[in-house]
Amino acid sequence: MQRTFWLKFSIFNFFLVALLGVIMRYKIAYSFPFLDQKHLQQAHSHFAFYGWITNAIYVLIAYYLRKVNPEINLKKYEALIVVNLLASFAMLVTFMYGSYFWGSILASAIALLGSFVFFFFFIQDSKKIHDASKIWFLGGLFFAVISSVGVINLGYMKSTNSMTMDKFLASEYYYLHYQYNGFFIFSCIGLLLFSLKEAGSGISEKKNKLLFWLMFFGCLIGYGLSVLWMKMPIYVFVVIVIATLAQTFGAVMLYDFVKKSWTNLVLKWSPMQRFVLIFAGFAFAVKIALQLGSNIPAVNQFAFGFRNIVIAYLHLVLLMCIATFLVNQILATNFFNITKPLLFGLKLLLLGIFLNEAMLGLMGIFSIKYIAIPFANHFLLLFSVLMMVSLLIIFLNLKDRQSD
Repeated sequence: MQRTFWLKFSIFNFFLVALLGVIMRYKIAYSFPFLDQKHLQQAHSHFAFYGWITNAIYVLIAYYLRKVNPEINLKKYEALIVVNLLASFAMLVTFMYGSYFWGSILASAIALLGSFVFFFFFIQDSKKIHDASKIWFLGGLFFAVISSVGVINLGYMKSTNSMTMDKFLASEYYYLHYQYNGFFIFSCIGLLLFSLKEAGSGISEKKNKLLFWLMFFGCLIGYGLSVLWMKMPIYVFVVIVIATLAQTFGAVMLYDFVKKSWTNLVLKWSPMQRFVLIFAGFAFAVKIALQLGSNIPAVNQFAFGFRNIVIAYLHLVLLMCIATFLVNQILATNFFNITKPLLFGLKLLLLGIFLNEAMLGLMGIFSIKYIAIPFANHFLLLFSVLMMVSLLIIFLNLKDRQSD
């Protein structure tokens, strides 16, 4: 594999996601009649998931495999990365053109099938690997595979005209939950643990297994938090609460391990790398706290009842936590020269993401009393432009470090 090309491609795709975000924000604040807003949203979300996040995770997992076992042939993974990218750009175009129709559905199906094959390849190649991160990548890819049930169910209901609002939301939240909280989060934890190991802080096998199963059980059952508005027996609710508590305990264990590893990180990581980890870690802590609070039915119904709160939460997880962590991981590969312009772009990105999340959070809180923040959409447009420009700066300054 070309060691920097696919990582640069990932950052470029993140820039395209930001560009679509700017267009959507512009349409809300002003007027842009040439593109349908709903179609834009669907193109934006699908490309963010597959063109940016999934692609970055695939590439970073492939580099992980090369490090732990240089004998593994990565050509098949590179082929899957190409297939995923082709499907992602096809989704970008087809969803912008006509929302859900045969073209966009076919592109989505190809990307989903790609995740099945990637999971199968990783299972085969990881049999001889004995490393703490392996189980996290297996868990993440497992959740990527089962998340497809939500999309398949949506397609089935649409084709049979059996769609109801409850079924639609249940299927959509199923897909989002196992992508966000499963595939994305578990893959990021796997990457984090391997980075800590390289910095001299390997986690013990016993602690790693306990941490994994707490988080796995919490994620598997935690889908129930997304559908508490549906009528369910009290014992099911009790199991959901236990699962959430398990995941919270797992998150505390992970924080404690990172805290104990901090001395090694100070020696091996740059101050900026450590700051980005704190930035993403803070977002993850807020996510866990909100998740725990949503066990209270009244709070859950209230949160899912306000669109601004849902949007703020999704951006908290995807943008402030996962996206910043992955950008940090890409730069931490040491494949690129970390120059002042590159660091400036990264700082601008963090600022734009923080301001964007702060505004979305305030909009969510004020929407409780049906109070609109003056010029909120204009500020969100400004923050979107800031993120887009910062990603362009990062991409243009990704200069290859000379091979050793």
